[in-house]
Amino acid sequence: MVEIFIVLALLVTFSFVALKYFVKQEDTKTYQYKVKGPIMSAQQTAFYNALKEAVGEHGVIVSKVNMSTIITPKQQANKKQWFIANNLIAKSYFDFVVCDPRTMQVRVIIEYDNGDKLHPGKVERQKLIMQVCKSAGIPLIGASVKLSYQVSKLRRLLAAHIDLIEPEKEVRFCKRCGSPMTIKTAAQGEFKGRRFFTCSRHPACQYTENYNVVFEDENLPLQ
Repeated sequence: MVEIFIVLALLVTFSFVALKYFVKQEDTKTYQYKVKGPIMSAQQTAFYNALKEAVGEHGVIVSKVNMSTIITPKQQANKKQWFIANNLIAKSYFDFVVCDPRTMQVRVIIEYDNGDKLHPGKVERQKLIMQVCKSAGIPLIGASVKLSYQVSKLRRLLAAHIDLIEPEKEVRFCKRCGSPMTIKTAAQGEFKGRRFFTCSRHPACQYTENYNVVFEDENLPLQ
């Protein structure tokens, strides 16, 4: 019994010493850090600038956002399944997120393809992002390196999800008769509640255009 007591005493003493001299040394002041560099590559930065130009004041752009910051798994009967689903999104992120500038609600996710060859990790990431966005009901846009500097094309992609039109600044003319166009809201039918441009000579001229269609000169130089 005495030997056991001595052994236990030695273990307790060792634990006390270890806690005092080793664990306490885990002070953040003892570690030094350095900046790794830009948070985005040169290509991603160019794309970000083009995206910012396309969105203007109509959205806030955030890059490399952890998925779990935006979404969460739906309630599962099996808690284990919930934790597995949560672990999947906790390890990944969205390349670019465009939010409403007033509420910061997510409007659209943009996945940037840097042109690298497909590999198992990249394929799995793409599958996860598509599944996550589809199940959560968040619009997903894919953009490639070639699209990075083409602001006009980015605006066309975004126009389906973000209001890029400022009525007080938008002057549009009918492509059929040349008369000024006015903005109206559909009162019924499949597109009830949506805004659209209609010819001011309606019903004599029944030409209409989608409200958020963005027209830009295709021959403009790349930004």
